[in-house]
Amino acid sequence: MFDIRIYWIWLVLVFKAGNPRIWQLSEKFARVDDFVRALQNGNVVGLTDGEKSDIKKHTLKSAEKLLGYCDRESINVYCYESEGYPEKLRRISNPPPVLFCYGNLDFLNDRVCIAVVGTRKPSEYSVISTKKICEQLVDRNILLSSGFANGIDRIANEISLEKNIPSVAVTGSAIEDDYPKGSDELKRLVSRNGAVISEYCSGIKALPNSFVRRNRILVGISDGVLFCECSDKSKGLDNANHASVQGKPIFVLPPHDIFDARYFGQRNLLRNGAVAVFDAFDIARNLAYSELGEISFSDDFENSVDSLAELEMKPSKKKKRGIFNRKSKKEKPVNTQPKLLPIEISKLGETKQKIYKALENENLHVDEIILKTGEDVATVLSELIELELEGMIVAYPGKIYGIAE
Repeated sequence: MFDIRIYWIWLVLVFKAGNPRIWQLSEKFARVDDFVRALQNGNVVGLTDGEKSDIKKHTLKSAEKLLGYCDRESINVYCYESEGYPEKLRRISNPPPVLFCYGNLDFLNDRVCIAVVGTRKPSEYSVISTKKICEQLVDRNILLSSGFANGIDRIANEISLEKNIPSVAVTGSAIEDDYPKGSDELKRLVSRNGAVISEYCSGIKALPNSFVRRNRILVGISDGVLFCECSDKSKGLDNANHASVQGKPIFVLPPHDIFDARYFGQRNLLRNGAVAVFDAFDIARNLAYSELGEISFSDDFENSVDSLAELEMKPSKKKKRGIFNRKSKKEKPVNTQPKLLPIEISKLGETKQKIYKALENENLHVDEIILKTGEDVATVLSELIELELEGMIVAYPGKIYGIAE
């Protein structure tokens, strides 16, 4: 029987990992094999010259060889259709078509998971506080995930190992790379009862900013993000953008010194409504309340975590896209904004034009706008704010946007 993962690996060889073009071009196809054949036969509209060249360059045999290499190297390969592929990832705007994994991902779908992010060179205060909160979380059977960098990230995986609780590490380099240097042993230990994952392996070319692109996966597999130390210049703040788009709560360890630039990222997140975390209770209580909706806040930490334990990630209807189910049009919410004069689209910037045209026929969740425009999260969020301030679009509850009428 033909291994369907070969089609998915071929798509990544052609378009490169992290490229939303796979989902944009496949929108009219019901099956991945139909999409692949259409690409090979030149029956897909909108391909660039570079994409056409890469389609001719790569064969299904190349993908089959890469899959064989992974089997020999004990690298598990999950495609979008694989059993065990994280359900949470299927719901993001640009899910990785293929995940390369040391260990397995079977434990992720029915467990609550918190992403722990922060600087590679944390202060003593941040190290002590992060360790304590991570210990409290794993003691209550909450999983931790990290971007597998030095510093704060490493703490999350090491505490999980000490407590013999699975954790997840999402790396922005090829799965086999010894990155950060000297991390092979930690990678091996994490994969024993947890997982190290990447959308790259040897033979898969990465798009620019692969470590930033990695963040959409880290946030995607998690139920919330905990910031433990970051300046206002930290690239890790991209995780907050993804969390906002994906509707995940943002948790922040309060700064040790509000006037120290090392903590300005945390300070700004708190200013913008992030949840201050003084211990794991703040995270458990927030998640239990937001997911269950009907429980009341409790001063009893154990009771709050008991409520959180009820939160099994129930199998939801798969929000598949592109190669799978076409999206149905959403009913437009009632618009109470005053009617505006006709807008000259040509006077808008390129990204604003893309956003406006995407919204012309239907209201869209911000996640879908990102997918349709092909722009990065931060750019779309910024342009949406400007378009709203200019009175050209309307923001509805649930991060849904539509044209102002």
